[in-house]
Amino acid sequence: MSPRTDQPVLAGKPARLRAPSRLRPLLDFLRQRLGLLLLWPAIGLLGGLLLWSYVLTDLENDRRARQAELERQVDAYSRSYAIRVRRSVADTDRLLLLLRHNWMVSGRHLDLAGTIEAGIFSRQYIAGAGLVDRKGVVLTSSHPDAVGWNFGDKPYFTEQQRSGGDHLYVSAPLEGRLSHREVIAFSRPLLSPRGAFDGIVLVSVFPAFFTQHYAEPLLGRQGFAAVTGRDGVVRACRHGDVEHTAEVPFLLKPFRPVVVQGVARLEGRPWFTDGRARVVGWQPIPGIGLTALVGVDEYTAMAPYRNHRETALNGAWWNTAWLTLAALLATSFYVHAKWKRHQLDTIRATYRLATEDAGEGFFIHRPLRDRHGVARDFEILDCNNHGAKMFSREPGQIIGRRLSDFFDGQIFEDIRAWLSEALEAGRFEREIEVRPRPGQLLHASWVHYKAVRAGEDLAVTIRDISESKAHLSELERRSNSDELTGLPNRYWIQQYLPRAIDRARADGHALAVLFIDLDGFKTVNDVLGHAAGDELLRTVGKRLTLAVRPNDHVVRLGGDEFVVVLDHVGGAADVEHVAGRVLAAFHDGFHLQHATHVLNASIGISMFPEHGDDAETLLKNADIAMYAVKTEGKGNYCFFQSRFFEAIRIRLETEVELRRALEQQQFVVHYQPRVDLLEGKASSMEALVRWERPGQGLTGPDHFIPLLEETGLIVQLGEQVLDSVCRQLVHWARQGEPLVPVSVNVSPRQFGQSDILALFRAAIQRHGIDPSLLEIELTESSMMQEGIGESAVFHQLRELGIKLCLDDFGTGYSSLSQLQKLHFDVLKIDRAFVLRIEHPEGDTLIASMIAMAHALGMRVVAEGVENPRQMQLLKSLGCDEGQGFFFSRPVPPGARQPLGVHIPQPAHAAP
Repeated sequence: MSPRTDQPVLAGKPARLRAPSRLRPLLDFLRQRLGLLLLWPAIGLLGGLLLWSYVLTDLENDRRARQAELERQVDAYSRSYAIRVRRSVADTDRLLLLLRHNWMVSGRHLDLAGTIEAGIFSRQYIAGAGLVDRKGVVLTSSHPDAVGWNFGDKPYFTEQQRSGGDHLYVSAPLEGRLSHREVIAFSRPLLSPRGAFDGIVLVSVFPAFFTQHYAEPLLGRQGFAAVTGRDGVVRACRHGDVEHTAEVPFLLKPFRPVVVQGVARLEGRPWFTDGRARVVGWQPIPGIGLTALVGVDEYTAMAPYRNHRETALNGAWWNTAWLTLAALLATSFYVHAKWKRHQLDTIRATYRLATEDAGEGFFIHRPLRDRHGVARDFEILDCNNHGAKMFSREPGQIIGRRLSDFFDGQIFEDIRAWLSEALEAGRFEREIEVRPRPGQLLHASWVHYKAVRAGEDLAVTIRDISESKAHLSELERRSNSDELTGLPNRYWIQQYLPRAIDRARADGHALAVLFIDLDGFKTVNDVLGHAAGDELLRTVGKRLTLAVRPNDHVVRLGGDEFVVVLDHVGGAADVEHVAGRVLAAFHDGFHLQHATHVLNASIGISMFPEHGDDAETLLKNADIAMYAVKTEGKGNYCFFQSRFFEAIRIRLETEVELRRALEQQQFVVHYQPRVDLLEGKASSMEALVRWERPGQGLTGPDHFIPLLEETGLIVQLGEQVLDSVCRQLVHWARQGEPLVPVSVNVSPRQFGQSDILALFRAAIQRHGIDPSLLEIELTESSMMQEGIGESAVFHQLRELGIKLCLDDFGTGYSSLSQLQKLHFDVLKIDRAFVLRIEHPEGDTLIASMIAMAHALGMRVVAEGVENPRQMQLLKSLGCDEGQGFFFSRPVPPGARQPLGVHIPQPAHAAP
């Protein structure tokens, strides 16, 4: 029975022991940390004390700073006011001198009557002017009633009579006998031919004359401006918009400062009638014994400080409340966090397993501190397999070791600093470049390094990001570099130039931007093709890099536009030197497709800070300057000038007018016949567009065609011209007379931006005309543009019945093989060659052109025929047709085709 009786006792005893074992850790935890329960309340109290100390100190510093700033402003206001008063006094003194001079040169017979009514003197500020003889009797005055009065007892007379010299006297406020208002008198002596006192010249002004420069935006409605004399008596005073007099003063006592000039705070009641304290600044006005005073109302000026103080105190009270709440919450969280600390090891093991499959190295570091609490080294408590492999180790070779066992020198100090920062801040995270060095253990070029404090330890993860960094680096390089030339691109300069301007502004040095555009690049690109154009741009980029200074930057914006950024330039001479080197880089020509092609460059220059203080303005102004070079002959450089805006404005206005002209059908077509030289009659005619500009008459195509080409409006104009020609042909056809074809000029942009074939087909069908009555003229240079000459549309237009004319032959780059391939019907020799036909070399050149064209089955038209001698020579060389003023000027359309031309007989031709 005894085992049975003992069993309950033995079973119950462990039950009584288990309950205390669960409570003991918590009780021990609280017993050991009862003192720390007060930590966060103490920190909150300390934070509150520091907060209030900071707020009150900051408010006091702010008050002093605002007071000092107010005094500086008042000092500046008083200086400005003194300068303006001195100028006004000087102007009045010059008026006295002028009156005295006029008195002397007029033989002492000057009459001032009516001068105020005539506006010679300002009614607002001048009370009167006059001349007084040596006895004090008024000789002449702007107020005729005052003539004969005696002013011999007035201080402005007696002072001049007593002084015996020639000086300006300014009186105290006086009662004006005529104006019955308070005035201030200015006087200078009249001197006899022997230099003796002979009277005075007098100008009296109202006190507002001295306070006219009162600046209410600066002084406010409670400020004041005044002028006092040596005796401290106020001569004039203005408070807000109120002018005060000696009878109704604003300052309650004379102002006699201890120092000549300065700033002081004046209490309200002893000094001012409104009892408001003011900060007053005063400055002397040399030579005339006056002092200029300016006062700013202290209460109004310090209003921002009072608002700031109220806001700061409210914020401090709120922050105190938040600190108290935070201290209570922190105490609660602290106990809870400490109680949960035992879970750290379990969490650490779980995280270690999770990171094995995440491709991250995971480590637990424990700081090893010296006696001062500074972490001098770190022990590696744990490590996953991936982390060990990153250092070519096994976990067993790392766990339990110190960081100093694997790293030394600067890299160890860097890692220790990162981990110490994580211990202090709770977290450290950064992307770190791993630079190759002897003994480098980490096999990566870039890593993502993250250290998070976990209690007293640090959880560290390392991820290899070398591939992603290399990819980003390549993307950044591509985004900042021009793919064709390898130079920095537009995006790069948008990032670099603002920073360069900030550096130049901080260092106080100049910076220049050169905007470079290639002259003739489009022609080379069109004639030789894009591949040759690309090679040319690469060569230009290399030459520009060699032409500039080593620290300058060459940028390709796009197309044939380049920019050079010159840092640290001493002045315009340095910029001109570099610009000259850039232009010289183009002198040798460029070897392209077995030939040398000569190009120039136009350079516009803007400088910081003269021509702009931001990147956008500098680039825009350099572009405008480059445009000015283009319009004035190209192949040069030019600094930005504000007048260039006028040219841009005219261009923009012209563009707006052209758009309106297209909308309102202001363009008209004139016709010039082409004459068969053998038969002597018109065989065709050319449609020539004119602009019937409102208020300016007819404007020739040279004034608007280039801008239409540049803006693309030429396409719309081409459609209008074609429609007008077809409509006119229909009108002429109704007269029942035979018609000759009309040629229409077609821009190369119409080939690139519209369907020419569809355009002509639609016009022919819409108007119902014979396609043979239409011809297309295309210039030689535009015809040679890549893709146009090879276009199938040429063949389709010919099949439609439309003839093709090659215009301005001799000015482009066409070759015999190209002419054979294009199958033109008519070749028109440029007028420049016709002008030289009377010279032997011109005769020979035209003869070869005619022979070549006939060999290719083309008729030849000579443009610009102006006299019978040219016509006879062309006829003798076998030229088929002629066109020019000799036969007919372009004429507006009439009821019938203008086919009548007058060709003088050879016997009447000029010798």
